[in-house]
Amino acid sequence: MKHLILLFSLFLSGCLLLDPAAEVGQTLHYMNQAYMDKELDAFMSFVSPDYQGRDNLQIAVENDFAGFADVEYRTSVFQTKVNKETGDYQASVYYFRTARSNRYGVDNQSGETVLTFHKDKDGLKLTKMPEPPLYGLIVP
Repeated sequence: MKHLILLFSLFLSGCLLLDPAAEVGQTLHYMNQAYMDKELDAFMSFVSPDYQGRDNLQIAVENDFAGFADVEYRTSVFQTKVNKETGDYQASVYYFRTARSNRYGVDNQSGETVLTFHKDKDGLKLTKMPEPPLYGLIVP
C-alpha cells in the first residue's frame, strides 16, 4: 500500500510540474527574484537569445538597477495557452510593481500583460513582451 501511495504522489507531483501556468509562474518567480536582487546575468538567463530587442532590454534592466534603490515585483499567472506546434507559451499575467527611487520617491503600478515564452532544454525563456514593458523601465 505504501508503494501505491508513493507512486500516486510521484504521479501527482509530475503532473504539477507539467502545468503550463505553474511553469510560467515559477519562471516569473525566478525572474522577479533576480530583478529584486539586481542580478543581471540571472535575470537575462530567462530571456531568449531570439528576444527582439534583447540588447535594449539588457541596457534598460541595467538602468533600472542603477536608477532605482529597489524594484519589487509580484506576478500572478491567470491563464496560459501552449502552442503545441511551436512550443510557445502565451501567459496572461497580473502584476504589481513598486519602484523606489532615492530622487523621485515611490512609483506603484499594477495591471495585466501577456508574455510569451518558449521552452527549451533549460526551461522557459521570455521571447515577447508588449509595450510598456513589465521589465526594463528606464529605457536606453
